[in-house]
Amino acid sequence: MSKPKIISILGPTATNKTSLAIKLANDLNGEIINADAFQIYKELNIGVNKPTFCQLAKAKFHLVGEISLFDEWDIKKFQDKTNKIIEEILKRKRLPIICGGSSLYVDALIQNYDLSMPKRSNKFENLSTDELYKELSKYSIEEARKNKNNHKRLARALEIYSTSNLDAPMKQKKNPKYEYKVILTNCVSREELYKKINNRVDQMIEHGWLNEVKQLLKIKNIELTNGFKAIGYKDIATAIKTKTAINTDKIKQNTRRYAKRQITWIKNHYDDFLLYDQNNYSNLLKQIKLWIK
Repeated sequence: MSKPKIISILGPTATNKTSLAIKLANDLNGEIINADAFQIYKELNIGVNKPTFCQLAKAKFHLVGEISLFDEWDIKKFQDKTNKIIEEILKRKRLPIICGGSSLYVDALIQNYDLSMPKRSNKFENLSTDELYKELSKYSIEEARKNKNNHKRLARALEIYSTSNLDAPMKQKKNPKYEYKVILTNCVSREELYKKINNRVDQMIEHGWLNEVKQLLKIKNIELTNGFKAIGYKDIATAIKTKTAINTDKIKQNTRRYAKRQITWIKNHYDDFLLYDQNNYSNLLKQIKLWIK
């Protein structure tokens, strides 16, 4: 029996993944499942480039703004929740389209990682917070940043990732549940990508990112939540509290570094992917239709 087919859109930040997902959803009778680790939160909007109301009206989206910053969300919860959503989409005879920049989340889904929780052994408890951060970053820099300065969470996350063998391709996976096609969104050149990233940070500031963070800071203990560790939020919070200018250059630099890591990760994990560069949509759509048939 053939496996259900799903599409996965991956790529660095600022390469129009959401716009592409909407086009494909409309042309292929699909529904979009968000795979961005921060767009899941209700309270975060501008700084995580959450789909706009206009975009959300153009296609059916899942896992966008569905939980609070104070709720727990991790790779295992994403895998379990998304598998259930995919079942529902397939029952409606529609195409599941996974879209987001959290590459490890997507890979855990399509490669069917075994994420069964290991028994707590506390084997990393003796490491310092900095050592835990460094070790966890080898598996997931995003997960490390989410738990930065939280020794207990870093130790537990490292225990889960290391036990699950997420860096050992032949050990980490069970039999994949789906037949999948990966689409990599990118720009023609690295210089063009970095220019888009810089411009987008400026636009986020213009569109009210500062006010968004001001409102968040009114919520008790908001800075202790994992979601608040999304790039830029702490930098803007610091500027607000110290009454200094926002260090946009730092935010841009951190975003560019993140994009570079995203590209490297994808190319190191997938040999067979379709490339989308904003100018080849018609050809891309033809290839996907042939694959679906």
